[in-house]
Amino acid sequence: MTAALLGRRQRGAIVIGTLATAVAAVALGVVRYRGLVAAPPSLVPTFARLDVGAALRPGLVTVVLVLLFLGLFDTIGTLVGVAEQAGLLAARMAGEPVRVGGATLYPVVAPALIMVGSFMVRGLTRADLSDPPAAVAAFLTMVTMPFAFSITEGIAFGFIAYAVLMPAAGRGREVHPLLYLFAGLFVLRYAYLR
Repeated sequence: MTAALLGRRQRGAIVIGTLATAVAAVALGVVRYRGLVAAPPSLVPTFARLDVGAALRPGLVTVVLVLLFLGLFDTIGTLVGVAEQAGLLAARMAGEPVRVGGATLYPVVAPALIMVGSFMVRGLTRADLSDPPAAVAAFLTMVTMPFAFSITEGIAFGFIAYAVLMPAAGRGREVHPLLYLFAGLFVLRYAYLR
């Protein structure tokens, strides 16, 4: 329904599709209607109980870094994909890995996320797919996200592939040092992942 409305250039197509999906989900019993507004959960169990010292123990530093990367790259991946479609990004730098968004699908928002994903994948047309290192990195980025259910995993595979393939192709100086840094951190993450 959303795709058909978008094809007809209907304003609000995603909102209309989301509302229609919500109504259908409630009618079919996939989602139980509990009202439009609810009180927030209680803060009592967690309020003022943050133990920053425990998070800085050597055994937890890697966990904190992994969570930082997950949050950072999931957010950046989605932001870049949406900003690209809105025309808010400057021209893509040569060799920059393609970022494609992804998310866990829930019954009511799945159609909207599918449409947003279709908007975001259009950015792939700006990747230089005639350049083997860029093409392989873009491909790994794109296919890893849905299989791993994570934007971060896709970006990690793309960074690592690009950081390995460009020097192997004799073009290592064309890669920004930050890409090598992040690729190295991702490799360390996988090396110590249990």
